[in-house]
Amino acid sequence: MPTHPLRGARPAPPTGARFADSDAPLPQRPGRGGNGWPGWLLAIGLGATVVAVVAVASSGSGPRSGQEASERRTEFVVPTPPPTPPPRDLPVPPERPERPEPTEDTPLVEPTEEAPPPPPPAPHPVLLLADNPIHAGGLRAADTTACQLAGFSPDAAGQETYYRSAMPCAVDSWSHALEAVNLPSTEPALVVINGPVDTPCGTAQSSYYCSGNQTIYMAAAVHAQQERLGDSPGPYLSVFAHEYGHHVQALAGIMQAAWDDRYEVGVDSAAGLEISRRMELQASCFGGMLMAAMNRTGVVDINTATAALNDAANRGDWPQNGSRDHGAPERNGAWMRHGYEINLTFECNTWAVESGQVS
Repeated sequence: MPTHPLRGARPAPPTGARFADSDAPLPQRPGRGGNGWPGWLLAIGLGATVVAVVAVASSGSGPRSGQEASERRTEFVVPTPPPTPPPRDLPVPPERPERPEPTEDTPLVEPTEEAPPPPPPAPHPVLLLADNPIHAGGLRAADTTACQLAGFSPDAAGQETYYRSAMPCAVDSWSHALEAVNLPSTEPALVVINGPVDTPCGTAQSSYYCSGNQTIYMAAAVHAQQERLGDSPGPYLSVFAHEYGHHVQALAGIMQAAWDDRYEVGVDSAAGLEISRRMELQASCFGGMLMAAMNRTGVVDINTATAALNDAANRGDWPQNGSRDHGAPERNGAWMRHGYEINLTFECNTWAVESGQVS
């Protein structure tokens, strides 16, 4: 059903060893003189001094020839002090490497830390129609066993129980395609109504999807009492699958983009009504894809699936109604069956086909 979205929303270095002042006295080493020579060298030096004194005294006892004096002269050589011991080993700081000069071939680049890659963007709708990401190749409604359908009864409580039991399969089946192209995959709300009800998108009188609060409204009384769909769940499931198709359009951004274009050209103009038909027929095609995903895994039996496809062929713009916003019933049935048989989103791209296919 046509829907109207809401409009307007160097830390300090460690302390090193301290050194004595340069004019402080050197410490005395054990077993050494003040000048650092060993004690035995001091004794030798004193003995040599005594010999020299005795030799001088002997020379004063009487004159002697120069030769005799030379023979009696005792010569000595002051020993050479030993070499100063090397200082204790101290750690040698590493040499700072030379910094190469930049050249034209090797420009100087300061090292920088690589920034982490930015996080991927959050999933969000893309306001495009024919080129929307949901139409990428290979996307399909995935086979699912996320639900077990409840027993069906046509009263309001029975319909609600049935729709709620089908919801996990719809969410699971479509989430794979949506997430593959970074589109949201949230679950819609579900409200079962028995009469007209106000919504953020306007008044819902029949089954209806509102993108303003992402809610599917299912009109239990209309289907059971006015349309007299009977006791088989197939036709009811067909309508639910179509409305969930609108939810996929809203998550993808197609619904908002379509309404923007429709308002621009005039809601009820020929161009505006064609936009509406393209949107409704795509929702039916998406609904057929969901039916296929549930049927292949046995969640929906073939009889229910067949009844759902047949019901779609009875919904649309009947000539007596004068409305041209949904497409002819045969077009609606054909697009749902196409989605069921092919189950590829780009095959449901009603925005890329000629006007005659959405009449």
